Amino acid sequence: MEVILIRLFSLLAAATFLVAAAPAPMSDPNGLEGDWRNTKDTVHLRVSRCGPSYCGKVTWAGEQQRADARKGSGKDLVGSTLLRDLRPSGSATWRGKIYVPDININVTATVVQLSPIKLRVSGCSWLNVVCRTQHWHRIA
Repeated sequence: MEVILIRLFSLLAAATFLVAAAPAPMSDPNGLEGDWRNTKDTVHLRVSRCGPSYCGKVTWAGEQQRADARKGSGKDLVGSTLLRDLRPSGSATWRGKIYVPDININVTATVVQLSPIKLRVSGCSWLNVVCRTQHWHRIA
């Protein structure tokens, strides 16, 4: 019986050590704030607090992206708020709306901070049938 208790205690101690040593998920909501670029480096976005939530405004965009936005919405992409009403929704996850300027619609958005320098931004419309995901990278 004593041997079983010693082994059980050893297993519990090892499990506790492994859980304590595991990397913690990113849960700092301030980690979302800052300047980000899409993978192709054709759009730059500044994410900041907007009241009780976060929003992301375009600070720079390539000519083709600006032309596509003007064609779809009649507005310049630079200065547009692409992400709005982002609120925490779990560990390193925010939910809100994303504006798609080239087709001039707002859709449901999920932003997941994969690391201090990488975001996964997903947007879905039409009953979550049409979805798109992009990765964004922190600038500087």
